Amino acid sequence: MIRGPQRIDAINTMEYFGTANGMSYHVSLSYLTPAMRLEIKRGNPPERQVLGVVNGNYAWDESVPGAGFTPGTTATPVPAAVRNRLLDLWTTPHGSLKAAERAASNAKVTTENGATVITFPMAAPLAGTTMKITLNAKNQPEKVEAAGVEMTYSDYKDLGEIKSDVQFPSHIVQKKGNTVLDLTITKVDANNPYVVFPVPPNVEKPQR
Repeated sequence: MIRGPQRIDAINTMEYFGTANGMSYHVSLSYLTPAMRLEIKRGNPPERQVLGVVNGNYAWDESVPGAGFTPGTTATPVPAAVRNRLLDLWTTPHGSLKAAERAASNAKVTTENGATVITFPMAAPLAGTTMKITLNAKNQPEKVEAAGVEMTYSDYKDLGEIKSDVQFPSHIVQKKGNTVLDLTITKVDANNPYVVFPVPPNVEKPQR
């Protein structure tokens, strides 16, 4: 994906932006924490509609980025969303390869219809879930499947404002049962941007 496994290891945080069905998407994530924030806006001028965050074993919705630490902002705990949001993180292209690397000898490599496939059990808190990664001819994730979620990635490009040879799919299709998201990626910052996901006190205490 990015000229060698060392470069994959070097990417610890990332932001990407995209559009789908008149909505704009902004994802910021950290593979080290692990954590992810999804912001969805609709309209012109855009109005925020969804701000969902996960950080380790905690998940919450924000009224504004970083909500819960300043007066007038709201962080709403949603503990039931932890598993699905972590699954969204680890089914990203780089996330899936990092998850496969962490599975070590539990990851099995096979060939299906001429394509390389990596299958492995995921670690806690996603234990009990098996991930399947299908690679394209350039060894980039083409399809990632886990727990009823199917992610299809295509048309890899360097989408950074500062070119860095980091390839990211410019087209993402997500299927969750009958739900389909067809996302066009417009910009990627893979140069370890500064992203923070502090867990608000009112979220942390009830979920301990």
